Amino acid sequence: MKDKPVVLIIDDSSVNLTLLYNMLEKNNFQVMLANSGEQGLVLAKQNPPDIILLDIIMGGWDGYETCRHMKRDQILNKIPVLFLSALGDTENKVRALQAGGVDYISKPFQREELLARVQTHIELANLRQHLEEEVANKTEKIKLLFEALQLSYDKAEQASILKTEFLRNVSHEFLTPMNIVLGMSEMLLEDTELTEEQKSYATAIMNASKKLTDILTNMLSFAQQFKGELKSSSSEFFLHEIIDNILQYFTKSIKNKQLVIEAIIDPELYVAFYGDKEAIHKILVKLVDNAIKFTEQGSIIIQVKFVEHFENIEWIEFKVIDTGIGIAEEANLFDTFYQIDGSSTRRHEGMGMGLAVAKMFTEAMGGKIGVISKPNEGSTFWFKIPLRLVHK
Repeated sequence: MKDKPVVLIIDDSSVNLTLLYNMLEKNNFQVMLANSGEQGLVLAKQNPPDIILLDIIMGGWDGYETCRHMKRDQILNKIPVLFLSALGDTENKVRALQAGGVDYISKPFQREELLARVQTHIELANLRQHLEEEVANKTEKIKLLFEALQLSYDKAEQASILKTEFLRNVSHEFLTPMNIVLGMSEMLLEDTELTEEQKSYATAIMNASKKLTDILTNMLSFAQQFKGELKSSSSEFFLHEIIDNILQYFTKSIKNKQLVIEAIIDPELYVAFYGDKEAIHKILVKLVDNAIKFTEQGSIIIQVKFVEHFENIEWIEFKVIDTGIGIAEEANLFDTFYQIDGSSTRRHEGMGMGLAVAKMFTEAMGGKIGVISKPNEGSTFWFKIPLRLVHK
């Protein structure tokens, strides 16, 4: 670090050089002298100064040409150049600034003004240098942080892909034997004479198989969605047939509860529609199953109604209304693995995947899903989807 600021004075007048030298030396500046632009450039390259005081009218290179040479040098181009000249007209001042000067002092100059401007421009140059170094340092740190973040993201994404692939393979491989267990337990109950105790065991096996099959199916759906393999399959169907199937499917599930499950369908919806029938069925299964899980007595109503018509699309709203325990409406209710009671001693079983799957299929069809609920007053889960009316 320099003890004194270094000033390079370039002027072809020995009188001016002596005057400036004495003035600056007395005010704690280290001074270098050059009587031509060419000599000044050589001295500046050998020992870069903190500021350059430059005359305009000189033999050889004039001040403008000297300044341009300084500014073309990679090391010298940031050193402030302060022009000193008896040419006080606006045109020459503008030319000086265009050549790269930071200031212009007309001769004869005032001692206090010259010293003040020299000191100010040195401080400004030092401040700029420090700021540039700080910005460069921060930029490098940010760059390194971004690189580390990108590396972490790449690793996390790769790990996520591997986990998803593993999840998909496991779910797919487990589903086949689980379907066999489920099918055999159903056949055992329906086609074999069993004692009450044996029936109880077979029923427990079948119920456990159904739950595990549902979990595996949900896991497979999430894995397919992550890999972009979740595809819709559109076909012609009747809404009331889906609802009838849902009612039949859950008849046994409510046998041990004081529950009634029924459906209310707008009369105008007993027509053919075109869309993803399987996805609608899966969403309703998830919502009704959730309603049964949290409702001990009362009713569960599946309501289907027309909402609006837009061009060739009919917007249909489905509601599953229960008289269960209700919940506080939470934004993350449809998040994967979210559970109202996450404790190990919770009363209601499940992995918190059903509503997330329902949301996934709803949004895949371009629809929306939500819930209206209050604790101890029941819940209404709803979803709206666009369907195309089949004209016959």
